[in-house]
Amino acid sequence: MIKPVTGDEVRHVVFDIEDEKAPGLDGYTVAFFKKAWEVVGEEITIAVQQFFSSGKLLKQLNSTLITLVPKVQLPQSMADFRPISCCTVLYKIISKVMVNRMKVSLQQLVHFSQNAFIPGRKITENILLAQELLSGYNQSHLPKRCAMKIDLRKAYDTVAWDFVLAAMIQFGFHTTFVNWIMECITTPTYSISINGGPQGFFPATRGLRQGDPLSPYLFVLVMECLHAMIQFHIHQDGAFAFRWKCENLNLCMLSFADDILLFCRAEEHTIILLTYVIQEFADMSGLHANPSKTQCFLSRSAAELTEEVLNLTGFQLGHL
Repeated sequence: MIKPVTGDEVRHVVFDIEDEKAPGLDGYTVAFFKKAWEVVGEEITIAVQQFFSSGKLLKQLNSTLITLVPKVQLPQSMADFRPISCCTVLYKIISKVMVNRMKVSLQQLVHFSQNAFIPGRKITENILLAQELLSGYNQSHLPKRCAMKIDLRKAYDTVAWDFVLAAMIQFGFHTTFVNWIMECITTPTYSISINGGPQGFFPATRGLRQGDPLSPYLFVLVMECLHAMIQFHIHQDGAFAFRWKCENLNLCMLSFADDILLFCRAEEHTIILLTYVIQEFADMSGLHANPSKTQCFLSRSAAELTEEVLNLTGFQLGHL
């Protein structure tokens, strides 16, 4: 994972990036680097290798242009926009080199409840499993069940950097590799694209950039921490009630990138425990559930618990 970066490795990464990717503040596209590789390839390779040998990233390489993409037809506030980070191509090369090395380890580190971005896994497997777990909720003769669809508020943008650091150390990544990652995610400066031109120049204090190749994989590790915390509290508690037919699999969570589904039996103690873990995770990671968008689904056999569950969680009632 920390072996020296070769010229072939850099070239492979460059030609693996899609030509349509938006350029960063410097305006250079990956198509330019591909076309001019015979001229600029050696200097690009040296620049990338210099980062991995020194562990330091030039401010110019990590300057980022934020494009605000509307999430609704008529946006009224900043909350109605999704910030997409346009990183420089040189930074993306560095980032993808680390991603390619990191992906090899994820299959062993990440529980099967997460399938997004994991080599050899398909997110459709979790979709099919979720459909199976949510089937029969309208049948009153089946056991009482509860599912929570957790919507994380500004998920990528609010991750605490110290939590990412602690997660990578806990998962056993080499100190040098961790330092490379932290140099990449903690040193960006931002400008916002307004009317086609960059405005402002400011640093960040938290968050992972939507547009950085590293971000999805680091977020997977953060979500794995949530899964580990839930499992720890389940085993410590001893009275957690798994959803019907899930106990043998030890299954209570499915993750779809930044969308989370939690499953359990519909009973007070278990729901309180899951709500507590969600809040504990939020306090540590910076990732808070959005109460107005997070939903609880109760089977018909647990309909009499609806008001109690909503009061315990503060979430909305969902309908299948």
